[in-house]
Amino acid sequence: MDHSETKTAPETRGRVHVRLLRKIGVAIAGSALIIAGIAMLVLPGPGIVAILAGLGLLGTEFPTARRLSTRLNTYAKTAWHALRNRFGTRRGTTT
Repeated sequence: MDHSETKTAPETRGRVHVRLLRKIGVAIAGSALIIAGIAMLVLPGPGIVAILAGLGLLGTEFPTARRLSTRLNTYAKTAWHALRNRFGTRRGTTT
């Protein structure tokens, strides 16, 4: 019996448990940020920022959340640039 085989089995199981705990923690924290962000849409606070942060956090473990976060960030940047161009507010310019 090779001792290297017996050592890797518990280490692998330990890594699986750590990865599962990490995934659960990320899911809870990301969901909490999204829920808080939704609440902040009607309450004072940066609701959209919290929602995007929650999606970004969820995206570290879940590919679907990563794709959604990337898409929403692109829409947010496009909207921001459209508003800046429409109202002509640029940093460093005086009117």
